Formats: sequence, structure tokens, C-alpha cells
Amino acid sequence: MLEHSKFQKTAVAAAVAAFMACAAPARAQSEGAAEAPAAAPTAAPAPAAADKGQIQEVIVTAQKRASTAQKTAAAITVFDAKTLEKNGVATLQDLTKLAPGVSLGQDAAKVVVTMRGVSSRDTTEIGDPAVSISTDGFYIQRPTGLSGSVFDLERVEVLRGPQGTLYGRSATGGAINFITAKPGKELEGKVGLGIGNYGLVTSEGMINLPLGEEWAARAAFQSSRHKGYRTNEAPAVPGDDDDTTSARVHLQYTPTSRLKVLLTGQHTHIGGVGPSVEGVPIVGAVNNNVMPVVDAKGQPHGTPNQYIDTTIKSLQLNASYDLDFASLIYSGGYRDMHYLHLRDLDGLSGNANYFSANERPVDTSHELRMVSQGEGRLKWQFGGYYFKEKMDLLSYYQTYAVANSPGTIFVFDYDVLAVSKALFGQASYEVVDGLTVDIGLRGSQDEKTRSGYQNLGNGVAPQPGNISSRKNTHHLGLNWQLTPTNLLYAKYSTGYKAGGFTSVITGLGAGATVSQVSYNPETISAIEVGSKNQFFQRRLQLNLSAFTYDYKDQQVAVNNGGTSYTVNAGKSRIAGGELEFQARPTANDRFDGSIAYLKGEFKDFCTNKNTQGVCTRNLAGNEPAQAPRWQIGAGYEHGFEVPGGTLTPRIQTHYESKSYLGVDNYARQTQKSYHRSDAMLTYAEDSGKWTLQAYVRNIENAKVMTVANANFGSYNYAYSAPRTFGVKLTHSW
Repeated sequence: MLEHSKFQKTAVAAAVAAFMACAAPARAQSEGAAEAPAAAPTAAPAPAAADKGQIQEVIVTAQKRASTAQKTAAAITVFDAKTLEKNGVATLQDLTKLAPGVSLGQDAAKVVVTMRGVSSRDTTEIGDPAVSISTDGFYIQRPTGLSGSVFDLERVEVLRGPQGTLYGRSATGGAINFITAKPGKELEGKVGLGIGNYGLVTSEGMINLPLGEEWAARAAFQSSRHKGYRTNEAPAVPGDDDDTTSARVHLQYTPTSRLKVLLTGQHTHIGGVGPSVEGVPIVGAVNNNVMPVVDAKGQPHGTPNQYIDTTIKSLQLNASYDLDFASLIYSGGYRDMHYLHLRDLDGLSGNANYFSANERPVDTSHELRMVSQGEGRLKWQFGGYYFKEKMDLLSYYQTYAVANSPGTIFVFDYDVLAVSKALFGQASYEVVDGLTVDIGLRGSQDEKTRSGYQNLGNGVAPQPGNISSRKNTHHLGLNWQLTPTNLLYAKYSTGYKAGGFTSVITGLGAGATVSQVSYNPETISAIEVGSKNQFFQRRLQLNLSAFTYDYKDQQVAVNNGGTSYTVNAGKSRIAGGELEFQARPTANDRFDGSIAYLKGEFKDFCTNKNTQGVCTRNLAGNEPAQAPRWQIGAGYEHGFEVPGGTLTPRIQTHYESKSYLGVDNYARQTQKSYHRSDAMLTYAEDSGKWTLQAYVRNIENAKVMTVANANFGSYNYAYSAPRTFGVKLTHSW
């Protein structure tokens, strides 16, 4: 546990006591009813009966056993299939508008998820994410192209706070779990077609096939294509387009009531230009104190044109066997991604700075758990986990001074191996009726090795590397179920992310030098208290949480003298609170929203020392990247009964206060406060077979940055989607 002064310990204890005394009317999360996944560890508790006007319970497996969201002692936001479809959630970016405390950045096509100010912007072959992302229990080390998985879903669970016991090394910030819709016993299908501005055309489909008593299959696909948002990039083809297709097949085998096996295969391809940056030339020295004027609509880029060509193939196996007293559960898989991306690094019309990325990470993982069953006072689970990633990387930093003829400046040719092993267990015991103690422990061991070479224009230089990390993470919680609809909880949890190493390049050409710098594992210790409540016969739901994090050796990407690398920030402190609510005053009205407050600060952060060991660049006092002080969301919808169906207009808005896209907190990295609103109008036929939706997203046309850098002779920026609109027609049978 990180160090606390006696005063801090006393203050935290007093805050916990005060909160527990006052927080009885607090909140939990649920959306619409959902079934437990195919390989659920235990039978899910039956949700309470609800009329049309009540807020329905939803089953989640965030704690790797089935429970209702409102009885899960964690800050969790759940979106069921209807909510995802109604809000047009098709990417991770879409989730940030709905889930409090979550932000999204990018490094080219690579996604950077920030949760409560905790993130990892190191997307190199050595870096690890800080938020665990998984699909049906299969951990995804590199979430590039994950938008190709956001279709035919049962639900999405967004779990905030360190999850070191059950999720492991890359869950210091939290976890996002995508749970796909599984094969059922009825023949059913669905097709959908959408069109919109920027030449948007989307399609989707699903068919569920029962194949006798023991077998069932489900196949689904989706495609999305639109032109680039940066419409002024002539003569280059505009960037920030979309050309994604993905298909998934489930095959389920249930030979007995005890055994269930699910085999899943998925294929995703991403093409087009891909993410793009817009550049502003640097005149003279870099001016960190001014935000340059950037044309978010785009400007001319160099030639050749950028492109992305990425293929992702995965195969997963989930199986469960009922042993009466417990369930034996296996979850494992294989994911092969070939990532090709030619990037214009400066975002200008010059041809000098291109990066040709060619990466081939292949991931395998296995998890075996034993999970207790029954409704006794003691519940437990334990298991083991193994993860391996092998990556072949051959990438180039290039110039195209001669048209369409690349001149190579740097060459990076690596073979990387990362292995992670863990044993874990968690148990809860109901001491007296309604009062439960949770305890968990995980032991993790990680190793990363790299072989290969760099050529910086001065000859081939071997680039070996090796680092090992070990850490025990733990969890202790106290949960009090005051009534069937009111829960109070307090917990202490820790998280851990493995250490690594980075190459620091100085100079160019014959004078270039490179040195290997290792960085330590990062650890986080979190105290959280919360309350989950439903009132007025389940027509009002109010969830509240407050937390404080002590962060040690946080791994942070910094830029010194034009070279980027990862260092450890000695200490930082993050604290905040979140409120989420739903209200159903009538059967046809629904209000929902959230408020998230966050205050983060680096307490000890020296990024550079001279030969005498004196710090020459100290960022203590700065804020973490993408950590706005306030995030506020609100939505309202009303269902009108019309001939043949229901017409539902919905309006929702999201506000964020100022934040920075870099730990330097420079003015040129500042994302100003903004609000971004959406409007949807949905007609649903009474039979449930036809749905027609019209929408406008980002009504204000807000400029929301995802990248802010100063490299390669320019200030360069990337942005999320501008105002978009369209219609979508869906038919189900």
C-alpha cells in the first residue's frame, strides 16, 4: 500500500464513516433486462418483477459471477442491446458520451482509453493499456479495430476503478467488457441498413439457428463506410474515413444440462485512409504557451496518400461444467492482427515525414476458474491465467522527397515476446443478514523480451531488451444490503501494470545514438465508498461513489528534445466522485444522466536529470492527461403512442470541462470545455419487426481533440467526429 500520513489515514477514515452514514439514498446501475452469458459461472438471480414503468434489473458478470448490477458492489455502468442501439453506439468513442469518468484518445489507429484519469499513452510494442478490454472474457491487449466488435451485443459493462484481483495487470484504471449475443433456441434474424452524411452507408445482419436439442448457431455481420471528415485535404484523399467490415459466428454445444461449450470465430478488416492529423507549421522554436489556429476541416497533405490495411482474426472457446457445488469454467482464445498503416506524421503538404507501420501481434490466453454455486453465506472463486503475445514488427520512418519513391531514414525490425501468468482467488462471506465481507488476492508474474535491430541511418544496431515484473494485488470490501433495493459498500483495491523498457533516440543520421531505458511497474491503491439505490417502486435509481487513488511509478509517455519515451512519475493523487441516475416518472418518460468530478495531480514527477542527478524538468503539480475536472451527461426521452407503433424522440448532451492531452499541460495541448449533444427520433412498430431511426450527433459541431503533439516540424492535432446525421431502418423476425 502506498504511504499515507497519519493525518491522511484519519481523514480518509472520517470521510468513509461520514459517507456511509449519509449515503443511504444512493445509486446503482441497470438498463434493460438481459440474460446471463452462455458460459455464465452460476445461475443468475431472477430479476424482480417489473411493470412497464419500472426500471428493470440487468444481469452482469463484472465480478466473474452472475449478479444484478444493483447488487454488485462496484462503480459499474451497463448498456444493454436496446440502449446501445437507441444511442447509436458503434465505437468506443460513442461510449465516452454515456459512461461517466471515461475519455478516449488515439495514437494513429490505436485507441487510448482513460478512466478516472488513469491511462496509458504508450502504444508501442512494449507498452500495455491501463484499462482492460475484453470480449466474452477474452482479454484484448491491443484494442485497435475494436469498433469492428461493437455489433450484435447483449450488453457492455464499464467497470471503473482498479480491478487487480479478477482482471490483473492491465486493469489499473478499470475494465470494459463486451458481451456478445449468444445462440438461442428460437429461429430469428435481423437486418439493418443506414445512410448518412459524408457518404455513410452501414449494414448489419444476424441469424440465430437452433440445430436440434444440443446445437445452436448464431451468425452476425456489420459494415460501415463513410468518406473522410477532413474535407479540405485535397489533393490527398481526406482522412478520418471508415471502411470496416466484420463478421462473427457462434457455435454452441449443450450435450447435457451440466456442460455448455461455445466456439466463436470473428474476422474484421479495416481499410481506407484511416485516422489523420492536421498540422500547423512550427515557425522558429516550439511555442508551448499558445494554442495554434487549426482548421479541423482539414488541409492539404503530402503524397503518397495515407492508408490503413488491417486484418484481425480471432477464435475463442468458452466452456462451463456444473459440478453441483461449483462450476468449472474455461475461457481462452487466439487473436491474430496484421496492422499496416502509412501515416503522414506532420499533417502538412510536405513529403518529408511518413511512418510505415507493419506490426503482427499474435495473442493467446487461457483462464480456468472454479466458481462456487448456491445461495449460502460463503461464495468463492479461484483460478489461473496465462497470456502470451508474440509480435513481429518491421516499420519505417520515411521521406517521399522523390514522388512515390520512399527514402528510408529509420528502420525498426523487432521480435517481441510478452508472457503473463497469474493465480487468483476471491471470496465473500455474509457475516450477518445483509452484511458481507469480500476479500481477494492475485499473484502476477510478467516478462517481456525483445530482439532485433534499429537502423537510424548510421548502421545496424542490435536492440535487445528484457524485463521481469512480479506483484501481488488484493481487494478488501464491506457491503451492506440495507434493503432489497439499497446497497452501501466500501472497499480497498490495488492494481498493477508490468514494467518495460524504451528506446531513447538522440539525433539523426550518422550522429544518431540510441539508449535503452527501463521503467518500473506502476501500482495504484484505491479507497472507494458507494451507494446503490432504487426508490418509489423502482421508478428512481440513484448511484453514488467517491474514491481516492494513490498512484506510484505511473508509466507516462513524455517528449524531451523531440524524442518520445516512457518514464515513471514518482507519485500522483487522484480523487473524485460520480453520480448516475435514472427516473421513470411515467411508463413513457425516462430521464437519465451522470455527474463525474475528478481532481488529479502529480506529486513527484521528474522527467529529466542532469549528470549530477539534479532534476532539470519537474512536472509536479500538473494534471494527468485527459482528466477533466467535470463531466456531466443528461438525457430525456418520451414515447408517444401512434397508429401502428411508438414514436420516441430523445435528446442527450455531454459536457466536459477543460483538460489536457499531455502531461506537460501546455497551452497547445489544451482541450477547451465543450458540450456535445445528440437527438434521435425512433419509430418502432407494435409487432417489434420494424424500426426506423433518424439522428443528428454532435449537434454543436464541437471540436473534440484526440491527439495534440508537436513533432516533425508541425503542431499536429486529431479530432473526433464532427456533426453527423442519418437514418437507419431495421427489420427483425
